[in-house]
Amino acid sequence: MSAEFGPYVQMGKLAQVMAHQYQKDTNLALAPLLSHYMDEVEVNVAADSFNHSGFMNNIRGPLKVTADATTDERRKAFLQAVVDALQERMQRV
Repeated sequence: MSAEFGPYVQMGKLAQVMAHQYQKDTNLALAPLLSHYMDEVEVNVAADSFNHSGFMNNIRGPLKVTADATTDERRKAFLQAVVDALQERMQRV
């Protein structure tokens, strides 16, 4: 699968959609939303035998750039939490 269409692209898009939802809905709590996202990451990691660290790093890199550039605090908080959770998960691979 090409880098342009790898499964991490969809996971990056999912993080962006979830960040938007978190940004707009102040009733959403960060921890359960992040947990749900990381459950999706785990499903992808368990579903294939590709380079798991590379998969997570390819999600994490662009999200880190976006998080650093984001001015909305809630959106930034979610994206940074995803970046941190992915980094932590990569250390267990």
